[in-house]
Amino acid sequence: NIPAPMLALSRTIAAAIEVTESALPFVDELIEVRPDESQWRGAIERVLHGFAVSMLVDENHYVALSGHINDTNLGAKLIYFRTGRNAEPGHARALRPNSLVSKLTVKQCAFASWLDGDLRQRFDYECVESLKSFRAASDRAITREGQVKHSRSRHEKDDRSSIDARNHWVLGFDNRDKLALFERDELELRQ
Repeated sequence: NIPAPMLALSRTIAAAIEVTESALPFVDELIEVRPDESQWRGAIERVLHGFAVSMLVDENHYVALSGHINDTNLGAKLIYFRTGRNAEPGHARALRPNSLVSKLTVKQCAFASWLDGDLRQRFDYECVESLKSFRAASDRAITREGQVKHSRSRHEKDDRSSIDARNHWVLGFDNRDKLALFERDELELRQ
């Protein structure tokens, strides 16, 4: 689900530091919205998008990756997370009621523990059913319509695309649904 230029960059970096592409996954391929929470998918995609298009690197590959990236003009923006250390302290913390994090599934992989801890620490947004609840939340809340409260004072709503514009969605263990969407779009354009 990552854009093709980012996948190409990932391949180039993996080859340069002599690791498999799977050793440098993007977050988007390791988390997905649970099917029973699909009504929240658009809003969750908006909150997690920047994180989802970030690369993960474990401690064993960190020195090689950071050195290569420092010495190379990537021609693109790359955000990566060093994941070799234990999960952040927020890992064991109880989640808010109706937390965004509880609506996700994390793929079982070498990065799962770190990813779960980081999601709990950084993305424990309460998914609220009404604007009244949104306003009453002390911090970190989100509406289905995509309004986000990041703190008591910082709020955001990004309607540059529709909340249901699946062509902008990136989360998921595979990209079959997104490919089918693009194939349908191509067929409509050809007709």
